Amino acid sequence: MTHRAKRTVDYYQQLLTAVFEFMIIGGMRSPAILRVAVRALRIAEAENSLLSPSKNIDLAFAGMILDAWHRNRRYVDGGAQPKAIPLRGKTPSVEALIRAERVAGDPVALVRRLKSLKLIVRCGRSLYKPASRFAVVAEPNSLVQQHAVRSLSTLLKTIKENLAAAQTSKGLIERTAEVPDLPVEYVAEFREFARSQGWALLSTLNDWLESRRARRKIGRSRETVGAGVHVFAYLGNPTRRRSKSKHLV
Repeated sequence: MTHRAKRTVDYYQQLLTAVFEFMIIGGMRSPAILRVAVRALRIAEAENSLLSPSKNIDLAFAGMILDAWHRNRRYVDGGAQPKAIPLRGKTPSVEALIRAERVAGDPVALVRRLKSLKLIVRCGRSLYKPASRFAVVAEPNSLVQQHAVRSLSTLLKTIKENLAAAQTSKGLIERTAEVPDLPVEYVAEFREFARSQGWALLSTLNDWLESRRARRKIGRSRETVGAGVHVFAYLGNPTRRRSKSKHLV
């Protein structure tokens, strides 16, 4: 099993472990949990076409690489815009940037994945630029699967740890802003407002995190953890609210 495949399996295991823990906390016993799991698996096999093994880089790492391309002074021009660089070779190149970010896996294979997913695009002869500052993948492939599994796993982990730390100040932010009856004419406005506000928050948080990342220092070892904030918006299914009619007697 390759390193990337093992990492994906680990994400799935962490997610299922978190789900089972919540089921146990809710009072379910192992036989009932097993029946639910088997039934859910059969439904997924019948309805889901995304069953191919993962062959992609993690979406978060792809985003980190693209963001670094916009930050690293070796990779931006005088106008602070990403330079067009070759795929392979010494700095500056996409391969060298991946190596500098210490992304797990074969840098050459990761270069090919960024290109095949169209996260980087040709700009001149044998040169490439980021398609966007963000790692956005529209097609439902295994990269999106991996991102979904990792997101769900980390959300459940945060909720679990917050429950354990309910009486302390060690909890992480996990909050929801929601109304049950937003009129559908505001949906487009909500999408745009949530997108702009979410980007403003993530941009600030990303700057803070990037400025504090552990960098290689000779003779010095530091303990590190993965840290981040995941923001998403959601919409429910439309429902029609009946107005109360007045009857004249």
